[in-house]
Amino acid sequence: MPRLSGWRTRWQAWWDRRHPRTDTLRLDHRTLYIVPTGSGFVYGVLLGCLLLASINYQLNLGHLLTFTLSSAALVALHATHATLSGLRLSARVGEVGFVGEMVDIEITLQDETRRTGWRHPAHLGRHGLVVRWRDEPADLPVDVSPDPDARRHLPRRLAHRGRQTLPALEFSSRFPLGLFRVWAVWRIAQQPLAWPAPEVDAPPVPQSASTDPAEAPLRRHAPQPEPGEDEGVRPWRREDRPAQVLWRRSARSLAAGGGLLVRETPPARQARGLHLDGDRLTGLDPETRLRRLSAWVLQAEALGQPYRLSLGTLSIAEGIGPQHRRQCLDALALWSPP
Repeated sequence: MPRLSGWRTRWQAWWDRRHPRTDTLRLDHRTLYIVPTGSGFVYGVLLGCLLLASINYQLNLGHLLTFTLSSAALVALHATHATLSGLRLSARVGEVGFVGEMVDIEITLQDETRRTGWRHPAHLGRHGLVVRWRDEPADLPVDVSPDPDARRHLPRRLAHRGRQTLPALEFSSRFPLGLFRVWAVWRIAQQPLAWPAPEVDAPPVPQSASTDPAEAPLRRHAPQPEPGEDEGVRPWRREDRPAQVLWRRSARSLAAGGGLLVRETPPARQARGLHLDGDRLTGLDPETRLRRLSAWVLQAEALGQPYRLSLGTLSIAEGIGPQHRRQCLDALALWSPP
């Protein structure tokens, strides 16, 4: 068993070197494989029996039939290989999504034989092509029409958090007679990113204002309204700016023998952003903690309130908007526990 396992490891390493990960692949004699199918083997045995019978009984018509069928098999061999030969494959993978969602992978098949001017055996369109993920049994048919480049959208479920390594894609065909099977293996280099799935029925985002140590002295030394003053209104002081003066109320105050009045909003009363602190979520495993933070990021965006995110060594400054949301979710997707 250890020796067999070693051979499998060597074989897999050779296979990976033979098919490096790339976002474009040209199908030619270096990347295509072709073998007879089960029907092809039966067809070959039938031709052998016909040939032996024709030689034994000296049947000229038997020789004619045998070599005619052999010629048809030879033509089918080249036609099957030509079904995939000359195609250039390119992939565009959807960037991100939540775990459990489907990411869209667009495959473009370009027929390069039209640019060279060579009349391809399948110049009226390539038919009988199928594509499948090598870890899934389902085949998806693909037809390359003679006019535009063919495009096929392949959905793929995001199985886990973080970067997703896509399995190999297999393109194959048995066209036209089914006697041979040609195929190519393509390992796509792009790796879509999966965000942590938001926690279902997550508790509301904490509404406590985030505290900034630099603002504590400002709150301690902020002028407080004197007794009898309206909330947010106080007499004018020398350091006040003209923009703070309430001119209409000051006019009434001056008419009554008072002074200028100004508006003041103490820093402690100003609206502050939310602090999504993952370190306070004690008692939760790391993945559940990430799912809750992901849900809170979506809730904060829906509320339209600025927020900042912290989890261990991860710290993202306060902000709001699509770019800030993307930055936070990307950081959660790539976060690894210490």
